[in-house]
Amino acid sequence: MFERNDWLMIGAAFLALMGLMGWNYLGKHSRPQVFGAGAENGPPWYLWPLVFLLLLVFLSAGLYFGSRYVKKNQAAAAQAEIDQAVAVGPTVALLPRSDARPVQVDKINLWDRLADALPHDEHIAFEIGGNEDGISFTLHGSDLGIRAALTQVRAEWPGVQQRPIEAATDPAQLPDDWVMWWCECVPATWDKPVTPLSDEPLRAIFFELKGVMGQGRGLLQVIARNDFGTRKALGESAFAARASKPDNAGVRAIRTREAKEFEDRAKRTFLQATIRAVGMADTPERAQGIARGLGRVVAASFGHSNPVRVVAEGQENPAVAARQMGLARAWGGQELAYLGHLTGQDMLFVAPRLQVASARSLPADPAMRVVQFDDVAQFMEKETPGDRLPGV
Repeated sequence: MFERNDWLMIGAAFLALMGLMGWNYLGKHSRPQVFGAGAENGPPWYLWPLVFLLLLVFLSAGLYFGSRYVKKNQAAAAQAEIDQAVAVGPTVALLPRSDARPVQVDKINLWDRLADALPHDEHIAFEIGGNEDGISFTLHGSDLGIRAALTQVRAEWPGVQQRPIEAATDPAQLPDDWVMWWCECVPATWDKPVTPLSDEPLRAIFFELKGVMGQGRGLLQVIARNDFGTRKALGESAFAARASKPDNAGVRAIRTREAKEFEDRAKRTFLQATIRAVGMADTPERAQGIARGLGRVVAASFGHSNPVRVVAEGQENPAVAARQMGLARAWGGQELAYLGHLTGQDMLFVAPRLQVASARSLPADPAMRVVQFDDVAQFMEKETPGDRLPGV
């Protein structure tokens, strides 16, 4: 409960009060008035320790709650600064190769990389959006976050290309005269793994997005940042399960199995993630239907050992456009990859209008590169005798 700085402040206050008590007892003849009495008819000596003890308690409590209040305000200010940096950051379209190999989701390490690559306490948004006209992958974050994330995306999929997206065409921006609805999905518990029901959960999400016709658009946001407490909590749960010594052999076996599950899960990298399904359309009913349908597809993509459920929803929310985190839960890096990953050429049969990079991206040949002074024409003026002025 108390941190190092709190103990230092309490210790300093205690030493100051002890010094004041010592000074008071050494100067008995000049003792100040307490309880309206002078030095000659003051209270009994044994009341002075109680008075100073009460002062110590009140001063320590004031220092403790004051420091907590200051730390809370500092944390809120730091989080607001991070949210602002992410909100005004760039949005980048990710274009996988059209001839890319099929992706094996269980071998993706993108989110384990991002947990350590992102700036401290900063989040990144991986998005899948579209309708019957096309589906696209986008990435949004701060300037530093996007730079770090793109490095890891290229390391995971070397052939991916990127395209900057203007604010007017940002998939999370609500068009004029449209309305928005959003749903947030979380796992039932944090201490059990989330298991998919298929080898490619994005297949059902692509079908759901393809079904949005007319004046409407669906968007799935996977917003995540590093997690610093889940592994410790899992270790404590494993220790508590092993420390219990029930008399029943069956219960003891169950506790041992639970402890092993906690220990195996604690080996993973964890992120705090918000899974948000967003619907945009020309009518409130359509927007609500798009968001709820996409949320149900996300929930149906995972097994019942730790089910994913829609637990929060609402109307227009600035957090959608600003990519702010909402209701967050701990997800393992491998678990988050089930929803946040690029696809291979096999998914083009599911979504033929998926935005991909059809051409292979190669750097320009060194002989064809333009350097700083290539666009400056060089002229040489030849002097002739007739050009000279007389007498010069």
